[in-house]
This record gives sequence, structure tokens and C-alpha cells, in this order.
Amino acid sequence: MKLNKFKTIVPAAALLLSASLCSCMDDLDKGNIDPNGDANANIMGLYSKCYAGLIMEGNDGNADFKVDDNGKSTLIRNLYYFNELPTDESICWWSDGGIVKTCYNEFAPDNDYLKILYYRMMSNISYENHFLGLEAAKEDKAKYAEVRVIRAYQYLLMLDFWGDPSFSDKISEETPRQAHTYNEKYDASKSYTRAQLLQMGREFLFNWVKSELLAAEPDLLEAKPETDTDPDYGRVDKGTCWLLLSRLYLNAGTYLNNNGQDNPYWDKALEYAKKVIDSQYKLFLGTDMTAEAKANGYKPYDLLFMGDNGSNGASCEALLPLMQDGNDTQGYGGSLFFIATSIDAQSRTVTGKAMGTTELNWSGMRVRPSFLKKFINNPTEFEGKTAAQIRGIAKDDRALFWGEKAGKADEEPEMHTVDLGKNAAFKNGLSVVKWNNQYSTGANSHDTKFVDTDFFLFRVAEAYLNAAEAALHLNDANSAKQWINALRDRANAELRSSYTLEDVLDERARELYCEGLRRTDLIRYNQFGGAQATYNWEYKAGSKNGTTFDKKFNVYPLPSSELLSNDNLIQIDGYNEVQN
Repeated sequence: MKLNKFKTIVPAAALLLSASLCSCMDDLDKGNIDPNGDANANIMGLYSKCYAGLIMEGNDGNADFKVDDNGKSTLIRNLYYFNELPTDESICWWSDGGIVKTCYNEFAPDNDYLKILYYRMMSNISYENHFLGLEAAKEDKAKYAEVRVIRAYQYLLMLDFWGDPSFSDKISEETPRQAHTYNEKYDASKSYTRAQLLQMGREFLFNWVKSELLAAEPDLLEAKPETDTDPDYGRVDKGTCWLLLSRLYLNAGTYLNNNGQDNPYWDKALEYAKKVIDSQYKLFLGTDMTAEAKANGYKPYDLLFMGDNGSNGASCEALLPLMQDGNDTQGYGGSLFFIATSIDAQSRTVTGKAMGTTELNWSGMRVRPSFLKKFINNPTEFEGKTAAQIRGIAKDDRALFWGEKAGKADEEPEMHTVDLGKNAAFKNGLSVVKWNNQYSTGANSHDTKFVDTDFFLFRVAEAYLNAAEAALHLNDANSAKQWINALRDRANAELRSSYTLEDVLDERARELYCEGLRRTDLIRYNQFGGAQATYNWEYKAGSKNGTTFDKKFNVYPLPSSELLSNDNLIQIDGYNEVQN
């Protein structure tokens, strides 16, 4: 049975956004919220809304703010756009919203999708602030702590993307101020460069997120995996909190020193990653698979991304599964996006099945050759091959790509090529078939279009990789080897006797690709922006063979509409001030 907690959102939870959300009054539907009012009847609705904001458009299929396409408004869809498309992993030449420029590392304040991402997170934060400001919400300590963690996650993303966004941790009629103004080091009577303000904003948010996560941890549910028939499936617990702390500490060098390798918190990153590893959560292994799933030709890694991943055993690895149901959570920005965006009518799963949805004409995302080289030196060997053949050539179960046929149902199919071409057809570039809506049992999904595939926002595998990276920095190469080999063994990849830090970065690419982490990883390794970034990939900075771009662009600009409507905000260092 597939549970759907998002549909517990009562009509009263369709709350209008408060003035604390954002200053852009024309772009967001707003109204007044009285945090002192009697909201007991709304508590569960608001609580569910805080979770739904991680993957859903809004209530009844409508976005929580004005946008031309509701599907564009979801958080995880935009995490893909801004943490994957600017990197070596994915590229797309859709013409709308500044997608192409994002792929070329051209980041501008007027990028439509960047504005949507900003408003999505500010919308989510508004709901979270409202819930946390209600006295009635404090009666259930666990749920209250969960929403604190969810809000901390939103601000961790804001820290990562912008460094110095607007900040508000309560419902207020005051115009929002920028994060740097909350830093105790900030003196309004003094003059600062924008670089200095950015760094003060980063420092404040790092410490605030850390304190929120640490404060919430004691009241959370114990770290325990669930399936989609369990009552607590999809809830934040201590495991979620530990992984977020590990991620925060792992990137502390970026946030505090603008140098990902100059990190005073490697020991803390390791400590909290180990808490996850040592918990009841675990990697999903072949020994955990049913005989039926094995007989149907699947490998453990496959089951993490399938329509029945909430019930096939793989959820033992899911620290926070975001629930999807083809009947009850219909939308174009959740898990359906991760399937449909990378396929066409010719695409098939690694077992040769259709992808489990009738949405077959998106034909957008494809893989850059530099990323394919993480699996094989000469990726042209993948051209014209099925997913099963590619997996065999790569000798790694995680190589879930499609290279055989490309084209719409009414077209003569052509073979995929590794060469991307510029603004070319979908056959230029291999597609990703990592996600699908098939059931490992062979059972039918709930809907032919919308999907049942839960999105595992955080996985145990990340904790293994965080621990390995931190351990290498702390001169514990043996432990790092064990954690990486555990992942490679699960993937039936060759085990190695030792690993370097660069090996860990490559392993993160193989294990976590298209899950919204790549840009952050490259920045931490000083391989994204900046003259020191010696790693280039196809169309990096718009150059066919890749070239460097300024390190200032490791953070995104604030949306121009936001600056025009809020005089308290200053544009992020490296970008032009908005013109009135």
C-alpha cells in the first residue's frame, strides 16, 4: 500500500504567504497570517505543507506562487537545474527560462528559473516560519523539531546557492534584511566591499544552520528506516539531521574560507557521517533483495530509483524519502521530472522495459562525455548500446545510460552519440535511465502517466562518501578505503587497495549523479569556478572544449525582481547591481 501524507493537507493549510516571505509583492500571492490566532485545526495541514514544499507544486496542482508552468516551481526540479546543469554531468538545450545559459555557466539576475528557485525556497520558509511560530505546534516536540530541520535545510541551500540571501526566521511585517546584517561582526556605520558582505552572510548562515540542527536533534525520532506502509515513513528523524550536519561541515571550507579544502571541520563531518553509518539505516544490498526482484534482472542500485522503492526494501537507505503516488501526488516537477526529462519514446530501462510513464516527449537532459569518462576511458563504446549493454561495458551497475535508439514514436529512430553538438537533437548525447516507474515485482504502477517513484532526498551512500573524504583529510586512508569499497562492491565494480581525494570526487559522481549535489562537490574541490579549477568539461563557460570562469560565480546572483522591490538587499559580489 502506498501512503500519501501530502494529501493530509487540509484546505486551511492553503495559507496565503506572509510579508516575511519575500518582498516581491507582484510575483507572490500574499496575505496576512496572524501567528497568535487559533490555528489548532491547521497544525497538521501546515506540518504536511512543510514536507510537501520539498517536492510538490502546491495545493491542488497549483504552484505556491505565480509561475507560467506549475511544474517549474518545485524544489527538487530546480535543484537539478542549478546543481547539475552547470556541471560536467548534464546538459540541456531547452529554450525557456535561461536553461542554456545555465548550462554554459552564464548566471544572470534575470534568469527566470533562478527567480523560481529563490521564490520556492522563500515560500517554503514562510510556511515553516508560520508553523514554528504557533504555540500549538510546540506541543508535539518531534514534529516541531522536524520542521526546524526542514527549514535549516532550506537555509543550507540558500547558503550554498547565494551565500547572502534575505533572512527571516519568524513571521514579521518588517521588510526582510540580508543575512550579513545578522552577523555580530557587521557594523551598519562602516563601509564594506560586497565580497566582505558575502562572507559575513555565509558565516552567519553557516552558524545559524548548525545551531538549528543541533538544537532540533534531541527531539527527533530515532534514526530508523521505514517502508511506505509504516506510519512514520517520510518523516525527518535523527538520521536526516546527522547527514545534514555532515554535509554542512563537509562544505565548511567553502562557506567560511571560500576555499573548500581549507576546512576546520573535517572531524565533525566524519563524526556525523559515522552516526548515519552506525545507525539502523544501511546500504541496500543484494542480500536485501527479494528473489522476485533478482529473477526480474534487477541489481540493488536499480531498486533505489523505481516505482516501488518505498516497499521493495531499498528504503533502508532512504534517510528522507519524498513520497510520490501516481494517483494522489500528480505533478510535473517531482519524480516524474527526473524520469521524463531524460527520455524519449525509444528509451528503455536496464531490463529492457518501457520507462513506466506516457510522458515520452520531453527529450531534454543528456550526459556530457566528461562525465561518462568516470565509467570508461572511451565513452564512444556506449554509442548505439542498450542500458544493459552499457552497464556490462562499464563494469559498474551504476552506469544507467541509454545509447541505442533515439526519436519520437512517429520518427525513424537513430543511435545516440556521445558528441553533444550545439543546440542539437536529443540523439546527440546519451540519456539517463536511472529513474523509472516500473515495479521490481512486475506489478503495475498506479497511473500510466504520473509516477509512484519516491524521491530519496538523502541516502546513506552520501554518508559513506562524506566519511571517506573527511577520513582522507584526517589521514585515515584505511577507513576511507572500506567505505568506498562498500559502495563499489554494491555496484559490482572493481575494488581498489587505496583511494585519493580525487578518487572520492569521482566516486561521488558515479554514485550520486543527477541527485542535486555535483556543483557543490566541484566547488568544494575548487574545480568549478576560478583559475585554480583545472578540470574542464564540454561547454563549460560556453566553450566547446570547456574553459575557466571567475571564482566569483561559484554563487548565484539574487533575482533582479527581488532587488528592485527590496531596498535592504545588495547584489551578490561579482554581479552587476540591478538597474531601475
